[in-house]
Formats: sequence, structure tokens, C-alpha cells
Amino acid sequence: MAHVKIYAGSEVLVLAVAAKLEDAGIPFIQKDNISGGIAAGFGTAGRAVEVYVDEADKVKAEELLAGFVN
Repeated sequence: MAHVKIYAGSEVLVLAVAAKLEDAGIPFIQKDNISGGIAAGFGTAGRAVEVYVDEADKVKAEELLAGFVN
């Protein structure tokens, strides 16, 4: 069961992506690099939050998010 990254962006946009995935019943993992960057003493770039899905759900998730994310 491997996970693949389908999106990386701001915390606000990831909330919208997460809502779409939840509505479709697609499980996901959200990796927040913002907290880690702050704890280490440096800032983060605009794509600091990443969303991963199981490899088996990748196509379905990409189709769901097509047009929403670039």
C-alpha cells in the first residue's frame, strides 16, 4: 500500500482539496511542513502542505481534482 502525492499547496487550499476527497470517500494523508519549519526556526514556502492518497485511488483523486488544482 504505497501513497502518492497528488497535491501540494497552501494550508487553505489543502482544506478544500481535503473536503473534496472526503466527500468522494477517498482516504488521504495530509503532511504539514509548516509546523516543522517553524519549530526548526525557518519559514516555509507556499507549497508547505502536501496531500497523499493510496496508489489505488490516484486516478480517481486526480479526476476529482482536475480543474480545481493546477
